[in-house]
Amino acid sequence: MTSARTSARTSARTSARTATVVATLASLGLAFAAPAAAHETAAYSHDSTIGLTSTDWMRSLSGTRSLSSLSVPGTHDTGASVAGGDITLTQSMNLATQLSSGIRAWDIRLGKDGSGRLKIYHGISRQGQDFENDVLATVDRFLRAHPGETVLMRIQHETGPTAGFDTAVKAGLDRFPARVYRGASNNPRLADIRGKIVVLQNFSSGMRFGIPWNSLRIQDAYHLTTNWDLANKWRAIKTQLGAAQTGPATAIYVNFLSGSGGSFPYFVASGHSSPGTGAPNLLTGWTRGIINTCGRSANCIPEYRSVNCFLGTCSVAFEGTNAMTMNDVLGRPRSARLGIVYADFPGRGLISAIINHN
Repeated sequence: MTSARTSARTSARTSARTATVVATLASLGLAFAAPAAAHETAAYSHDSTIGLTSTDWMRSLSGTRSLSSLSVPGTHDTGASVAGGDITLTQSMNLATQLSSGIRAWDIRLGKDGSGRLKIYHGISRQGQDFENDVLATVDRFLRAHPGETVLMRIQHETGPTAGFDTAVKAGLDRFPARVYRGASNNPRLADIRGKIVVLQNFSSGMRFGIPWNSLRIQDAYHLTTNWDLANKWRAIKTQLGAAQTGPATAIYVNFLSGSGGSFPYFVASGHSSPGTGAPNLLTGWTRGIINTCGRSANCIPEYRSVNCFLGTCSVAFEGTNAMTMNDVLGRPRSARLGIVYADFPGRGLISAIINHN
């Protein structure tokens, strides 16, 4: 009888200690629902320069290469680096710095200002850059100095009246007649577009300006309702990377790493709790280990890092699309085609990883 009572007391004390540990871990898990430690990745930069000079990477490629065979780093909402705050800003490098860093695909969103001139906009937020005097003149200067390169320029009507938009675009391009690709092919050879702007035409017109945007194979699942939709955005990106690697050789693939809506663009790109290059990653609120709440959600993906581990339980931090893409690309064969990859706030590691797949 004494032995039974002793065993019962021991079992009760063990159960109490176990319950205390679990409760403590649970409270710690809740306490971790805040930013993790500072985190910096070469895939993301919110700085005006990124420490990369890659001005002539296309020059070494064979001129017989088709556009569809290339892996091209690009910037989404290329000119949105001036105004609008965290909701609107998507870039920190100016136009010239982007080109010198190796960016070769631009996403130019235009609207007419009060004077009737075409300016860069993101939504209704004017970015203070003129189509002719800033966008086209910057490309012209770069390609004069680096004639082995080409710049793919998606041009889209972003805001304001559509009447006369195509005429205004034509007037701008006509200022640089030798600089614009005028061919009829939707998949030109690199030799035919060196030293030129290739317009990816994303606006209505009876005139042909370049390659029709709707002829490309595009992933642009940009809308996130909440931060926890980031996992679905990543799945769309990864699927498109696979499609570009294995799809038809003549198809041009476009993959947007960007997202917004219920999340800031910088968060989608970085997973950070604030925009800074070395800012902490935001925690998901999930945990792994002894307390595994991560396993209960399909959106707690393996690409999210385990951080702040304590007593066998780790918090799970968001990871940005830039880093997830860079890590995925580095794991693919160097011969794998990636297509055109448009990113917000790309860092030197992401840009270099894409270039190296040529």
